[in-house]
Amino acid sequence: MPVRDVLLFGDPRLTAKAETVDIEKDSWRTDADDLQQTLAHLKRTMGFGRALAAPQIGSCFRMVAFDCELGTFVALNPRIVWSSDKRQPVWDDCFSLPGTSVAVTRSASVTMEYSGLDGRVQILARLCPSHSELVEHELDHLDGVLMTHRMISPVSIVASQMTSRAVHPAGSST
Repeated sequence: MPVRDVLLFGDPRLTAKAETVDIEKDSWRTDADDLQQTLAHLKRTMGFGRALAAPQIGSCFRMVAFDCELGTFVALNPRIVWSSDKRQPVWDDCFSLPGTSVAVTRSASVTMEYSGLDGRVQILARLCPSHSELVEHELDHLDGVLMTHRMISPVSIVASQMTSRAVHPAGSST
């Protein structure tokens, strides 16, 4: 189960729509393991990271690894089945655009449905604003939508000093 490099902003694979996971086949399982290992590596080396979408490691599958207050799991074919009418402005950040935050608007609460690795359908209902923002951000990745696509305005982006070495474990660049 290798740790993979995180694709950086500008890589065309980040704007491609991910493919539905066919749970009956095993073609996605290696990517699911790598996704979990890569997120764990990022948390260890950077000290943060709550989730990572499969396209961010070059996988074409609709899955997201989570490691946060919601639990540690991989969501297969996740989708938002409910969202509140109330919207909130938030500062999004992303491993694929290190050291950058972008002001976007997200739902204050969402409900996500997904399949676990065993194929069982799971529901995370009426999530708090912090978890709703996270789910929306990660599911956007599965549709090829980046936080920069959702910027509130052209001046709603902030950059800070940060190296991309931690998102490229081998020290390589993409």
